[in-house]
Amino acid sequence: MFYRRLNFSIEDIGRILYKSSFPSYCSMIQEKITEEKQQVEKHRQSLIHLTHLHKHYQNVEKYLNRYDLRTMPPHYQMPDNHFINQADISDLCYICQEYQIKENHTKQINEFFMIAEYTASIMKIKQALNDYPLLKQERCVYTVVASGSPVLETQAILDAADWARQNGYSPTGVAYSGHLLSCAFKDTAKEDQEKKADTPINYIEVYLPIQA
Repeated sequence: MFYRRLNFSIEDIGRILYKSSFPSYCSMIQEKITEEKQQVEKHRQSLIHLTHLHKHYQNVEKYLNRYDLRTMPPHYQMPDNHFINQADISDLCYICQEYQIKENHTKQINEFFMIAEYTASIMKIKQALNDYPLLKQERCVYTVVASGSPVLETQAILDAADWARQNGYSPTGVAYSGHLLSCAFKDTAKEDQEKKADTPINYIEVYLPIQA
């Protein structure tokens, strides 16, 4: 029971009690220490990402179709997926769309993979990303949009730009959007109650850089 509490398998416990010498016993203990350290680091990373994911969906609840002023967190902009595949971090990246705004018209001008700087720090790959541009905007209008598609409707950007102007801010002429992992809240709006329960809901973050 003592060794099971230390996460040794039944087979390893049999080796420890009946088949191992003192040197091999010490070796097994050292191997277990290394294994447990790896598991602790893995769980630490998972906990940080879960906390961040929880924060994302708090943003959805608080800012869905509402506006806020905030900094766009720094992200490494990756022009292709070569490093992503090499480092096996596809689950930590997401696709960002960049838009250009001109008067009452907006169009998508770029699309690229991004990974948050804090994620790169957690995964200890910041040094490997030094050659990639770091995208960061100090002041943005922020909102969350619900959609039946993971692709943002450009009207949402125009609405954010209108809100900015009405509150005395000038859009810089660009905007960014990123699709969050899909989920559906139970407290759907009345106008959505007729939709099927299995209809996917996509939540998209929008950052609109502004100047006073």
